[in-house]
Amino acid sequence: MTDSKITTRLRPDVDRRLRAATLLRRARISRVLNDVLDAALPSLHEISALVAATPEPTAGESADDDRS
Repeated sequence: MTDSKITTRLRPDVDRRLRAATLLRRARISRVLNDVLDAALPSLHEISALVAATPEPTAGESADDDRS
């Protein structure tokens, strides 16, 4: 099995689990990753709702500021 750009950046333990899952499912790594990410990430509708609910920065506050 050849490494992809994504799998070469994964932690070794995650890479092993991903490869095991692809063997069990008899699927390509890209298919397993797409399924996992699709399940983990919010839908576009949910993202749109989150963006709409995000308040605009006030005067003197930059969107890039991280004051935490």
